Amino acid sequence: MTRLRRTALRWGVRLTAVLALLAGTVTVAAADTVDPATAPPVRTITYNVCGQSSTCQSKLELPDWTAKVRDEVLAWDADAVMLQELCSGQYDALRTELAGHGYTAVWASTKPTTTGCAHWSTTDTSFGQGLFVKAPAVQKYTAQLDVPADKEARSVLCARAPVDGRTTLLCTTHLAQYIVPDNGSSQVMAKIDTWAAGIPVILGGDLNAGPGPTYDPMLNPIRDGLPGTGPFAEADENDIDHFTAACLQAGASTCHSGEPTTAEGVKFDHVFLSARDFHTVRADAIEPGLSDHKLLRAAAYPETRAGSGAGGDLTGDGRPDLLAAKDDGNLRLYSGTGGGSLGVQRQIGTGGWADAVISHRGDWTGDGREDVLAKIGDTLWVYPNTGSGELGTRIAMGGRPTGWTNATPLAAGDVDGDGLPDVVVRSVTGLWLHRGGAAVDGAPTFAPRAAVQIGKAEWAGYDVLLPGDVDHDRRADVWARDRATGELKEYRSNGALELAMPRTLDAGPLPPADRRLAVTAGDVTGDGTPDLWTTRTAGTAENLEFLPGTSTGLGTPVTIGTGGWQWMKALG
Repeated sequence: MTRLRRTALRWGVRLTAVLALLAGTVTVAAADTVDPATAPPVRTITYNVCGQSSTCQSKLELPDWTAKVRDEVLAWDADAVMLQELCSGQYDALRTELAGHGYTAVWASTKPTTTGCAHWSTTDTSFGQGLFVKAPAVQKYTAQLDVPADKEARSVLCARAPVDGRTTLLCTTHLAQYIVPDNGSSQVMAKIDTWAAGIPVILGGDLNAGPGPTYDPMLNPIRDGLPGTGPFAEADENDIDHFTAACLQAGASTCHSGEPTTAEGVKFDHVFLSARDFHTVRADAIEPGLSDHKLLRAAAYPETRAGSGAGGDLTGDGRPDLLAAKDDGNLRLYSGTGGGSLGVQRQIGTGGWADAVISHRGDWTGDGREDVLAKIGDTLWVYPNTGSGELGTRIAMGGRPTGWTNATPLAAGDVDGDGLPDVVVRSVTGLWLHRGGAAVDGAPTFAPRAAVQIGKAEWAGYDVLLPGDVDHDRRADVWARDRATGELKEYRSNGALELAMPRTLDAGPLPPADRRLAVTAGDVTGDGTPDLWTTRTAGTAENLEFLPGTSTGLGTPVTIGTGGWQWMKALG
């Protein structure tokens, strides 16, 4: 459903509620109830449906059960629905029913067959969890958790899909108290951190942990998050109606409590949202009568992610990232993990990128987030970063010059030390500095000054690499790879003057015949020295290697991507 249609629907619900109130037919909800008519727009459901256990399995027949769950999903206008203890028959029926309402489903089995699931299907009695996302297509990720050999298998299931216009990783899991030391929370977070690749995350499920000194700490790995995800907020952490006495006495604004979600009055079901991507979280537990658990509805407002200020970081997690333009014309983002390796790739540009010159260093739109600079054809474009690496509508670079034929313009960071990003341009005449200007109403500009030649004609035979500020003088420096010899040189910035005399880095020769593409995002490992990624010939294919920086150059290469890199036309 489009945002316009969703807004119209919700205003319709509100109008109906107002008319009913005037007629005297509406009962005022309890203070902790989250009203579907006024709840924040990003909405999810998590529900342990107890599909196969005889002690809590619904007695409804499959069509009636499916209709009841469908009605709850549509009433909440859920973006994603996470169901645990779900039988395959239930999943298939609900998948078919919700497909007509715009949902795509994914499934993860933890048991190939169970007796109880025969209530829902006589042909497939497998058991696991399902995820239903209001999107035309999703990317599925799933993994089994490490559990004791004699215990029931557990898994984590995720789908990458657009939610409220942003690519988001939606996940569900069913943790167990026999997975030590934390019910499996840290295992789940390790998978999510890799799969998210820097995008917003929502995790819902039966986590078998809740308030109290014994089980509450089990969820700390989720609350703390990891560098790629950041910390998480819990959807009902601000529900004061269910605060503990200690939280109330302390005057806390959030509490590890929440509304009970099981028949025994325990809270085991949770929805967590990456805190840097969502705000004003809400949740409400309701009783559909289909399980020994309640259905937990969660809602939040999307939050625009601030830039980290770290050079080379597109996703806002403080870790440099890699761009790759593929020969099919698409642009990929590989989220950096901080150690040189890369997370799962995601496509952020479609069509037209095969012959682009791409780079990312500096905020060109004035919003504090690093943007992407691309020469496509004879035009230089800035693609604004919307917060987690997704690209907004491109903007032509303003100011001089207007044509870039036979030139290679690259975003270099602040070379001249004036606090604004600059572009260095390699041409047949040498290396030129085009000084950046302040953004005007979000539009990028060059300063109204002539370009300065900072490198002589030998630069026509060099690959330009941009490691950022190597010597910590607040001016970005430049590396050069001699395409004839493979030698790597470092040129320190001299402000708006010609670069200082180079020093040769200890890197061994890096000839283009063996290492076709090379790029640096600066200090990837956090040790204070710039690092390098290069492709590396491997028979008829190419791998991706990471070369860690040292005080005198580069260290031993490490293969971080096997095969497939021969299809990349450019790195940035």
